[in-house]
Amino acid sequence: MSVGLKTDSDGPLILHCFADYGVESEILSWYGNVIRVGINVHDTNESKPIQADAHILDDDKEWDIPFKDDVTFDLGVFHPVCSKWASTTSISGDPDEHTNMIPSARSIAERYCDHYVIENVPRAPLEDPVILDGRMFGIPIKYERAFETNFNVPQPPRYQRFWSKDGKTDTAETSSFFFTERSRKWWASVKSVPPRNYPKQHLAKNTIPGQYIHHVCRAWLAVFEEDNGIDYSDYDQRMETKRRCEANRSLSDYAPDSDETGDEELGDVLPSFGED
Repeated sequence: MSVGLKTDSDGPLILHCFADYGVESEILSWYGNVIRVGINVHDTNESKPIQADAHILDDDKEWDIPFKDDVTFDLGVFHPVCSKWASTTSISGDPDEHTNMIPSARSIAERYCDHYVIENVPRAPLEDPVILDGRMFGIPIKYERAFETNFNVPQPPRYQRFWSKDGKTDTAETSSFFFTERSRKWWASVKSVPPRNYPKQHLAKNTIPGQYIHHVCRAWLAVFEEDNGIDYSDYDQRMETKRRCEANRSLSDYAPDSDETGDEELGDVLPSFGED
């Protein structure tokens, strides 16, 4: 079954895929209207959830999502499952038992998205990814993630140093492996997302920090605005001119002429009361 899309407001259209809880949608919603797809999708935030198993087609085993062919997203953000390359799998599991969904994510991105981001662990076979970690943004967690994009994302300086009771240190305060040592609100705070009713383990282990999302989305936004002819180069000058014009106007310019303005015209400028 194929479905079309309808949103409540204008603005960029963003696909957030493989996102059951979609905590990152809290940040993505700053940049556009978010359509979120998940196998066991939860209605947890303002993004529009679509229950869909990015299903396996029997003929070629390709993952897909049920959108019409003429649907185009301005940005697609994908979180294919990372179990195949996770360090815990290499220690106590068999990587061959897990599916590589990254090529499928690329296929979906190329089919439906003008620009895309595929996020995974650094060991995953992504193409020329930028690697982000908590210490690059001054947050006290070791949490490396890799981002493949079809637009340029700058690589931040490698690390910022933290202060401990013994002075400066290169050691992050904690990692998601020790998620039980901190509260749910602490993990939400350090990743700059609302706690809502998201499970603590999901916030700690699976949620991409808001700082990473902003870093990637700012790079995309510059490309999106350039492609769409949005120019802020003379914004400050235009606003300064507007402020000067407003400052030089006299009070009479804002007041209606009492001889010409009747009760009916005042109804256009005064709030009405007693109406729904």
